[in-house]
Amino acid sequence: MKKIIILFILLFFSNTYYALIIESDHLSTVLDYIEPFNTLVIFDIDNTLARPTQELGSDEWFCHVVDSKVAEGFDYLTSIYYALPVAFYAQFNIPLEPTEPNIPELIEYLVSKGIHVIALSTRSLFIAERTLEQLDNINISFFIPNLNPDDLVLPMQYPCFYKHGILFGGNNDKGQVLNCFFDIMDYHPEKVIFIDDKMKYLIAVEQALQKHCIPFVGIRYSGCDNRVKNFDPTKSDAQWHDLKQKNSTVQ
Repeated sequence: MKKIIILFILLFFSNTYYALIIESDHLSTVLDYIEPFNTLVIFDIDNTLARPTQELGSDEWFCHVVDSKVAEGFDYLTSIYYALPVAFYAQFNIPLEPTEPNIPELIEYLVSKGIHVIALSTRSLFIAERTLEQLDNINISFFIPNLNPDDLVLPMQYPCFYKHGILFGGNNDKGQVLNCFFDIMDYHPEKVIFIDDKMKYLIAVEQALQKHCIPFVGIRYSGCDNRVKNFDPTKSDAQWHDLKQKNSTVQ
C-alpha cells in the first residue's frame, strides 16, 4: 500500500515521471511496457539473461563463496576480492546458457521496434571479453544506434567499463553507474525498463532515475528463483574439483 501511495503522489505532481516495479518469471513481460518513443531496455546478465550450464560459476555459487569467507571472519569487501579470482577461473572454463530459449529473438524484436537495449551487470571489467564471448556463443547481443563506443572507462569509485552494449559495473551502485553513463554519453532516454533478478538493484536504479525524472519500470525476474533456492554447495564443490582435475590433466 505504501508503494502505491508514493506512486500516485509522483503522478500527481508530474505528468511525465512515474516508477513501477513488478515481478515476472518471463522476460517477454517487458513487451507490456515498451512505448514507441525513446525507450531504453536494460537487462541484468546473471540469472536474468543467462546462467552457467552447471552450479559452479553461478551467481548463487559466488555468493556462497563470499559468505563462506565472511563466516571465517573476513569483512565483506575482502571476501569478494578473495572470491573473484576463483570466479574468474570458473567463468573462463564454463559456458553460459540462456535462461529462456527465445531471448535472442526477444532482443531482436525490441531492436526492430526502435527500442534501445543494453545490459547492466555487476560483472567485473576483468572478464568483459570473456562475457562478450559467452553471450556471443548463445547469440545474445545489444544495440543502441550511434552509441556503441569501444572500451569506455567510467569514472567511478571501483573499476567500471562499457563495451558493446554492456555496462560492467563491478562493485559500484548500479543506479550511479547508469547515471554516470548517461552523463558521459549525453544520452537521455525518455523511459527506462530494467530487468534484474535482485530487487535491491531495481530499487537502486529507480532512485537514481528519479533524480532525473526519467519514467521507470522495474521487472524483478523470478525465472531462476527455484534454481537459486535449490543450490547445492556440495555439488558445486564436486564440480570445482572435477574442473581443476580436468585442467591439470590437460596441462
